[in-house]
Amino acid sequence: MNIHYDIWLIFLSLTASGFAMYITFGFIEHLFRTSSRHRKTLFNLYSVAVGSGLWAIHFINLLIFHGNQAFTIFTLAMFASWLVAVSIGYTLCAAASKKVMSINRLVFSGIIVGLGSYLMFYLALSGLNETNSLSSFSTSISFYPISLLVAISVALGAAVLALVTLSWLKNYAGQHKRLVKLSFSIITGITILAVHAIFNTSVYMQAQAVQVVSSAISDKTLPAIAIVLGLVCLFLLAFVVALYYEKFGVSTFQISIMDKPNNPDTTHSSYKDPLTQLPNRRAFQRELETAAKRSARAGSTIALAYIDLDHFKPINDSFGHHVGDAVLMSVAKRLNTAVRVCDSVARIGGDEFVALIEEIKSDEDIIPIVERIVKSIKEPFLVGGQQIDISCSVGIAVYPRDGDTEKLMICADAAMYKAKENGKNQFKFFDAEIEYASDQMLEMQRDLHSAIKNNQFSLVFQPKVDCKTQSPVGVEALIRWNHPTKGLILPTTFIPAAERFGLINQINDWVVEEGCRAIHRAKEAGIDLNISINLARQQFRNPNLVDEILTLRKRYDIPAENLMFEIKETTAIRNEGQFKHLLRQFKAADIKVALDDFGSHQFSLSYLQHLNIDEIKLDKVFIAQINENKASRALVDAVIRLAHALDLNVVAEGVETEAQREALTDLGCNQMQGYLFSKPLPEENLFKLLKQLNTNFESTGQFLVADYQTEAA
Repeated sequence: MNIHYDIWLIFLSLTASGFAMYITFGFIEHLFRTSSRHRKTLFNLYSVAVGSGLWAIHFINLLIFHGNQAFTIFTLAMFASWLVAVSIGYTLCAAASKKVMSINRLVFSGIIVGLGSYLMFYLALSGLNETNSLSSFSTSISFYPISLLVAISVALGAAVLALVTLSWLKNYAGQHKRLVKLSFSIITGITILAVHAIFNTSVYMQAQAVQVVSSAISDKTLPAIAIVLGLVCLFLLAFVVALYYEKFGVSTFQISIMDKPNNPDTTHSSYKDPLTQLPNRRAFQRELETAAKRSARAGSTIALAYIDLDHFKPINDSFGHHVGDAVLMSVAKRLNTAVRVCDSVARIGGDEFVALIEEIKSDEDIIPIVERIVKSIKEPFLVGGQQIDISCSVGIAVYPRDGDTEKLMICADAAMYKAKENGKNQFKFFDAEIEYASDQMLEMQRDLHSAIKNNQFSLVFQPKVDCKTQSPVGVEALIRWNHPTKGLILPTTFIPAAERFGLINQINDWVVEEGCRAIHRAKEAGIDLNISINLARQQFRNPNLVDEILTLRKRYDIPAENLMFEIKETTAIRNEGQFKHLLRQFKAADIKVALDDFGSHQFSLSYLQHLNIDEIKLDKVFIAQINENKASRALVDAVIRLAHALDLNVVAEGVETEAQREALTDLGCNQMQGYLFSKPLPEENLFKLLKQLNTNFESTGQFLVADYQTEAA
């Protein structure tokens, strides 16, 4: 008997198989890397696409091995065959995309895929009987028992090998990744054709004549080409829908397709750090929770590496903010290179990064990865011809050993600080020694959340006094935390913790609004109160800051001259571009600005003429030495003269003695504040002081330092 197979169909089958497997490798890797928010939809989409592709390839193979018979795909058996293929697609995607594939899962999934493949083949052959009943003959299917056993065994073995290959390639991070995937795609395509050939050896079909007019397809090339083109379109459609869905999210997808106007818009940028393009704190927190769920289901562990750059802050001071940004972008690239494909990196703060390390069995699995991280950052950076040398300190916490996802970040952070204490440029695992400090940090985080929720913060106010007349000209607002059990807590204690836990923006916003409310309450009490509020560096990044301030001024009916914002000199220098942009916005909106702690950092006096500010506040370090150090007195004198030449108001901070007050008055300083006059006062005591000062002035015609001290005591 002469057996003739269409070489063109064989080539078409191998091409379609290779293409489908290459795309399937990409699907599995994408599912492996995708967060839970989109994973369910993408899983369903990819599974249907993979199953449909597998069915299309088997249909082409039927055309190869049964080319002497008529075909149509529109039969009940063909539809059942497609359903089985989709079930195989679901099994492949579910098993191979897991972080860890256990032996039990591999065997169980291999049985489903192997037996399902043969069932799909049998149902397709049954479809022939339906099709041929429309033609001049029909067929009956019989089996060769030994060949059937061999065919099923081969199918099971091929299924297990396919699962192992898919699971391995999703993690592959070696050289020539695309070539490796392409090679395995071709090999798998050949395997599919070979398995189908083995399936055909297990059956034989007997023809029986019938008298029916044929309506089936007899030309095999056209349907084969149509199936291949359909297969390509199917996979392309799956890619397009998946990319659209992941980029814009489910809400935008519903808005576009279903025209639902009330769905929230979740933008892609809200989950990315704008500088490094890494996931931000919000995205990382979501991925951490997803990874913890995967870990719990698989019974595995994950590690969180908290990475803080050593010696980074001086870079901005010495080389400029643009150089610091360039270094951060390079750091992001090096970190991504240092970790594995299954790991992820995010930027959660200025010079702080985190890495989520998965698929680990012991601490020994973590060490090589963290060592690569430390080594990669230690390598010099070249930016604009400048060599930048930094290092990093890394703290490592392991889930679930060291706690839940909420505590994990705290533990890793505490371990990182221990690494810094031990000399930097190293990593440190969280251990019992660090646990006590970690528990304190976790308690601080919970207490801060409670403080925000229960309004435990308050403002105190330190008076600013006219140097010549000693009259009160305003106050500086300072935040305090009224802890229910620990009493009054100063900002130097809790502000760094709030920054670390991402709560600082809520606190900053509260300070600004509470300051506006204080001005409004003072007005109702008959007091014209000028308040200056410290502006934190995080607020520089708020593009709506000016609009929010103007809204608050309007809401509480506050004149522009009653509200001023203080910006620390160091913050202004480290964020020079943002600072100048903000000043221009403030100037246009008639918002007054003071440069705080002036002189605490290297700062060119001539630089002042280029700043749109209203006031400078001399750092208390110079004030403390003004009578003991001639250089300090000369410097204060020079700053005051220059500021007056630029029509700027000058305020001296930290005035504690009468000698300091007299020296500043002699030098022409405009205003001063300090413990010589008053410590920071609660609002009620401040109003009482201001009213009593006015009463005394009406009686004596002058303001005395002693009046402040008496009323503020």
